[in-house]
Amino acid sequence: MHIGEQIKKLRREKGLTQERLAELLSLSPQAVSRWETGSAMPDLSMVVPLANLFGVTTDCLLGAETYLKDLRRAEYDEAFREYWRHDDKEKNYEIAVRAVAEYPGDMGYLEWLASAEFYHAFDYQDDATFHALLDRSAEHYRLVLESDADSQLKSQARNGLVLALSNGGRKEEAREAAMQEKDEKEREKMLVECLEGEEKRALCQKLADRGLYDLVFYLKISSTDEERYCDLLERLLELLFPDGNYQFYHNTMQYALTGKAFALCRAGRYEEVVPVLRKAKYHAEKMTELSRRGRWAYTSPYFDLRKGEKPVTDSEMTDVDDFQTCLRNNRCFDPLREKAEFQELFEP
Repeated sequence: MHIGEQIKKLRREKGLTQERLAELLSLSPQAVSRWETGSAMPDLSMVVPLANLFGVTTDCLLGAETYLKDLRRAEYDEAFREYWRHDDKEKNYEIAVRAVAEYPGDMGYLEWLASAEFYHAFDYQDDATFHALLDRSAEHYRLVLESDADSQLKSQARNGLVLALSNGGRKEEAREAAMQEKDEKEREKMLVECLEGEEKRALCQKLADRGLYDLVFYLKISSTDEERYCDLLERLLELLFPDGNYQFYHNTMQYALTGKAFALCRAGRYEEVVPVLRKAKYHAEKMTELSRRGRWAYTSPYFDLRKGEKPVTDSEMTDVDDFQTCLRNNRCFDPLREKAEFQELFEP
C-alpha cells in the first residue's frame, strides 16, 4: 500500500472529506486528491503533521510497519528453513515460541512450535519437564488438525501428534489419533509408534515384506543387467530367508532365473544355462505346491509372523506349466533342445 492509499484509508477512518483534510493542513483539495491517486507525494514536511492528525506513527503512515512485519516474517521463515540444519533444539524452540506469539493464526508456525517442543523435550532428564513439553506439543498438533490448514500440514501434524502421545506414554490416545489417518500406508507407519509386543512385530514385518517387494520390483525395472539382478536377488533372499522358505518370492526367483537364462543364451554361454533353469524349475515347483496348499506362512526369523491365504485363481495352469511353456516357446533354447539335461526339465 503506497502512502496515498494509506492517507485515504486513515482519512476515511477519521470521517474526513478531502476538502476538510485540506483545510486542516492549509492545502488545496486538489493536492490531497493527487496524493490519494498516487499522482503526487506529500512533501516531507507534511509527514509528521499528517501522522499527528491521524493519531498514528510516521512508520504506520509511510507503510514502514507493514514492511517491518514482512521483514520479521521473512526472518522467521528463514529460521524455519534452517531448523533441521543444526542441532540447537533450545534455540529452535525459543524462535518458534516468538513466531507463534507474533503470528498466532499461522498454522505452519504452530506446527513448527509443536515439533520444536517435541524434540526439545528429549533435552530434559527431568520427567515432569519432559512430559509437560510433550503434552504441549500434542495440544498444538491438535490445534493444527482442527484448523483449516492444508492436507499436507495436517498429515504432518497427525504424525507429530502420534509421536508426542506415544513417547509421552499415552499409547491408546496415540493409536486413536493414528486411526484417523485415511491413507492406509501412512496410518500403518503411525501405528508402528503406538503398538507393542507381538502386534508391533507383526505390523513391522508386514511393512518390511511390502518394502522388500517394492525393492525387488523396482530393481528389476531399473536393471540393465538381468544376470547381475538375478544374482543380487538370490543373495538377498538367501539372507532374509535362510531356511529357503521364500513363499511368494519363489515366483520372483523363477522369473529372475529364467531372465538370467535368456541373458546367458544371448551371450552364447549355453553351458551355464541348464543349471540356472534347474533352479528356476525348483522355484516353479515350490510355487505350485503353495498354490495347491492355499495357506502360506514364513518361517524366517525376520518374517515369522507373516501368514495368510493365497488368493484363489480360475486358471488351471500351474507355475511349472508356465515354466515349461516358456522353454518350449523361446527359440533361444533351440541349441539345447536335444541335450538330455535340457529334456529332463520337462520331467515331473
